[in-house]
Amino acid sequence: MRYRGIFAAAVLAAVAGATEAAALEYVPVYNMSFLGGQYFMQGSRGNLNGNVRAVAAPLLRRDSEWSFLPLYVGEYQGIKGVDDGVGAGTLYQQKMDHKASFAALYTPRGGPWKLKPSLSYKREFLKETRDESWGRGLFDYEKLAMGFEAENLYREPFSYRLGMDIYRIRFPNYQSLESNAGTDPQGNPLGRELASRNVLDTYNYQLSASASYPLPYEEPVMSLTAEYGFLYQDYHDQRLVDARGQLADQSRRDFLQTVSMGATYPRPVQVFGEACRLDSSLAFNFAYNGSNQNTYDASRTQFVGDSYSYYSAGGGPTFRMAWGDKKRPAMASLSMRYHHVAYLGRQAQDGDGIYSGSQQWQDRYLLGLNYAYPIARGFYLKVQTNLLWERSNQNYEKTYAYNYQTANYIMGFTYEY
Repeated sequence: MRYRGIFAAAVLAAVAGATEAAALEYVPVYNMSFLGGQYFMQGSRGNLNGNVRAVAAPLLRRDSEWSFLPLYVGEYQGIKGVDDGVGAGTLYQQKMDHKASFAALYTPRGGPWKLKPSLSYKREFLKETRDESWGRGLFDYEKLAMGFEAENLYREPFSYRLGMDIYRIRFPNYQSLESNAGTDPQGNPLGRELASRNVLDTYNYQLSASASYPLPYEEPVMSLTAEYGFLYQDYHDQRLVDARGQLADQSRRDFLQTVSMGATYPRPVQVFGEACRLDSSLAFNFAYNGSNQNTYDASRTQFVGDSYSYYSAGGGPTFRMAWGDKKRPAMASLSMRYHHVAYLGRQAQDGDGIYSGSQQWQDRYLLGLNYAYPIARGFYLKVQTNLLWERSNQNYEKTYAYNYQTANYIMGFTYEY
C-alpha cells in the first residue's frame, strides 16, 4: 500500500501542475482483446480458457514541447504461455496483472532530442492451483519503478537512445520453508540460499543504449538495430552459501549484460496478383549473468559454486506479410527462435539425481504463427499458435521439467480506438 500511495501522489502532482499551466489537448488511445484457447504439454491438455487485455494510453499534449503519457494495462491470462516455467506435470496456471505508469515527454524547440522521465507501478498475481485465491499466490509480486530516457531522432524514424531505470521488485507472500524452520531435522542451522524471508526481493539498477540505422544511409532499403543493457540486481536478503552449506554474511549480487542486434528488410511483393508488403527480419541476442551465489545440495552433500552465473545466445528470423487497406491491413507472420543457456557452475544430474560433473545447459526452439484480419472498424479477428521444444542434459525432473514439448492455440477479437 505504501508504494501505491507514493506512486499515486507523484502522478497526481504532475498532472495537477500540467493542468494549471495550460489547457491540455486530449488524444484517446485504447485497445482491448478477448481471446480463447488451450494449452498442451507432452500429450496432455489443459482446459479451454481465455485471455483478456485492456490498454488505456491517452496522450495529453500541452504544447509543441510538452506532452504527458498516462498508461494503464490490465491483463488476465488463463491460457498458459508455451515459454512459461514448467513444474513437474503443471498444466494449470492463471495470471493477472495491473500496471499504471505516467511519463512526461519534453521536446526542446529546434533540436532532435526527446527527454522522457517516467514512473510506474505494477502488481502481478499468479495462481498455480485451482483452489488458490487471488492475492495469495506464492510468487505474486509488485514492481515500483522510475526511469529516464533521452532519444535523439537524427533522421526520422531512425534514432539512438540512452536510458536509466531504478526499480524494486517485492514478493509479499513468498517465505521459504527454510526461513520458517530455521534448522534442519538434526538441529543444525540451515545453509541454503533460500533460508531467509525475502530472498527473491531485489533492488535493480539498469542502464541501456540502443540505436537504429538506415542502410544505405541516403536511400535506405533496410534498417539495422543494436542494443546494450547492463542490470545490477541486489538480493539484499539472500545471503551467500559457503562450501560447508552455511550462510555467509554477504548477500547475493548479480550483474546481467545483454547485447542484441537485428536487421529488417521491408519490400513490396505480389501474391496471387495482390500487392502485399513483406517485412523480413533477423535478430540475435547474447547475455551474460555474473552472480556470486552458490548452492548446496544437503541430500547429497554437494556444493555447487557459481551456480547462478550463465551465458546465453539466441536468435532467429521473422516474416510478416500485410495486404489490403494500408491503415487497416490483414496480417500474417511466422517467427522462429533458438535459445541456448549454459551455466558456468551448475552441474547436470541423471534421473536419480547423481551429479555428472558436466555443466548444465538448455536448448529452446520456438515456432510462432499469427494471423489477423480486419472485420469492422477497429475490430480484428486474431488467430495464433505457438510450439516449443525444450532440451537439456539435466535429467533429474522431480521438481521441474527440463525436456518437454508444449503448444497452445489462441483465437478471438481485438479492438483498437
